[in-house]
Amino acid sequence: MNKTKKIIINQLINLASFFYKNTKFKTNISFVKVNLGCGLKCLPGWINIDGSLTSLFGSRKITILNKFLYKFAGSSNYFSFKEYNDVIQKSGLEFYNLKNGAPLNNKSADIIYCSHFLEHLNKKDGRHFLEECFRSLKKGGLLRISVPDLDFAFEMYKKKQIEDMMELFFFTSDEWDFAAHKYGYNFHHLKEILEKIGFTDIEKMSYQIGKCPDIKFLDVYPEHSLFVECKK
Repeated sequence: MNKTKKIIINQLINLASFFYKNTKFKTNISFVKVNLGCGLKCLPGWINIDGSLTSLFGSRKITILNKFLYKFAGSSNYFSFKEYNDVIQKSGLEFYNLKNGAPLNNKSADIIYCSHFLEHLNKKDGRHFLEECFRSLKKGGLLRISVPDLDFAFEMYKKKQIEDMMELFFFTSDEWDFAAHKYGYNFHHLKEILEKIGFTDIEKMSYQIGKCPDIKFLDVYPEHSLFVECKK
């Protein structure tokens, strides 16, 4: 992507982030499932929220617009256009810059799922995001969160897999600042943060195993991920 396109897209996202900052998505069903930082890994029946150009401009009716967006989407490296278009038109995709928190009312969600997003926030913003998840959950609500596991990174380091470790865990992007990994977690560190916020029943889980619905589809990266579930 050339420099001009990068600047234009970043400015569009920043402008939209300002106007959407006070957004609160309606949760007018009895059992509310929210997927924060979903990318294209989203499903019907969930409120799927992401801060991408696709979530901002993707159309549920106008395929030609989605074809245009597909050319600029990083997901075009992993998904065919049909897959990309189907997600937008069938699953629903909402825009929000999650650096600003969670666009949900207090005590409105039963389930919050978040996979490989938290590491893209710095330490302060990451703590704020987790506090927002806590605020948004109903009493007894469940948070399932997945991040790259620093313990796995240390094992790679000990095996002298330095270059692979740096690329996998400390990824930076010349095109997208938001693609950079800005902070890291292992279970002990993440558990400590969650406890201070007020979460309880904090458990280290496994790939596609847990109490969260639909994780057979939602969970990714089994080799190097940390999966944690906890309750409010």
